[in-house]
Amino acid sequence: MAGYLIAVIALALPLAFGATGIGRPRLVIGLGAVLACISTLALIAGRAGDGRGNHLVPVWFLAGLVALLYILWCVGLWLGMRLRKVRVR
Repeated sequence: MAGYLIAVIALALPLAFGATGIGRPRLVIGLGAVLACISTLALIAGRAGDGRGNHLVPVWFLAGLVALLYILWCVGLWLGMRLRKVRVR
């Protein structure tokens, strides 16, 4: 359930920015990239281990999950900008 809510927020927040025109697209994309990098580092630092020094979740899997959230971020911004163009006409 938490993953679903995170995904909805990752789509809805830039959608709102794009639809209202609050932020410039480059700024919103940059903010998403910074959030993705910080999230990846935090997930890597907090990985669970089995007690013998082996990590249970590989780094590539965590980076892939964050990359999917960043794709949702970019799609949300794109949809918001398209919605704004349709609404203006």
